[in-house]
Amino acid sequence: MRKIFYFLVFVFSAGSLSAQEILPAITVKNFSGKIIVSWRNQYPLEVKTINIQRSFDSLKNFSTIGTVLNPQNAENGFVDEVPPYNKMYYRLFISFDGGDYIFTEATRPVKDIPPPLPLFTQETVVDPFKRADMLKQPLKETKPVMLIDKKTEPVEKEKTPVSKKGRKGKKEKEPVTKNNKAKKEQELKSEEPEPVPVEKEDAITYPSRRIYTGRDNNIVINLSNADNRKYSIKFFDEADNFLFELNRVRENYLIIEKVNFLHAGWFYFELFDNGRMIEKNKIFIPKDGKN
Repeated sequence: MRKIFYFLVFVFSAGSLSAQEILPAITVKNFSGKIIVSWRNQYPLEVKTINIQRSFDSLKNFSTIGTVLNPQNAENGFVDEVPPYNKMYYRLFISFDGGDYIFTEATRPVKDIPPPLPLFTQETVVDPFKRADMLKQPLKETKPVMLIDKKTEPVEKEKTPVSKKGRKGKKEKEPVTKNNKAKKEQELKSEEPEPVPVEKEDAITYPSRRIYTGRDNNIVINLSNADNRKYSIKFFDEADNFLFELNRVRENYLIIEKVNFLHAGWFYFELFDNGRMIEKNKIFIPKDGKN
């Protein structure tokens, strides 16, 4: 009942019923992290059951996450409140009177875009007091950098002193010695900017700092700067058989339900960043009731 209530709030009140697809096509939208699966029923046959299923893969590993109480309704839907991944595949299992059944085509959610704001709210207003403060800020002075030629030594121009009699005297140039040369090079090095330290890759340890088993035995994915990186993850069972893959992970923190791994035991994963594998490690999912 709670899922039906959320569906009424997010879908019916938004007036999006006219955009719903007609079975066997379905509409899947992302409303602020909640996945709404909706449809319109125009079958002449009596529909007995409608189950909502989801999977990380579009072809297999689908699991049922909900059942519609009144499958005969002309307009209906389901809300996935806490999906483990916002780009999972969703489909419906529909059974008819007489034993026939069909699966709808697997569909990924489309992010619902709110209507644009009025023009007057989109204008940028600059506070005149802040603008005045910005104009008052002095410009930063830049220090001139002297370049050293290996062949010739830099010689500073000295002002010639004026004698009491009004005659211009000549100042003797300071002879170039090893001490003067070392002192000049030291002054130039002090003006050069310090090099930016290069961050080293985190050492790979077990359990992994990025992908590990949580307290409820679900798999936690904790990545850094996922919005600016191109992360992808592949999962394998203990026999090194491929299970499923997460392409273009955009969230820094995700939780994958343990039911997607089908059984308890050891599993392996490979973490890629822009096609380059940065970690290969393993995770353990214990049986229910064991931590």
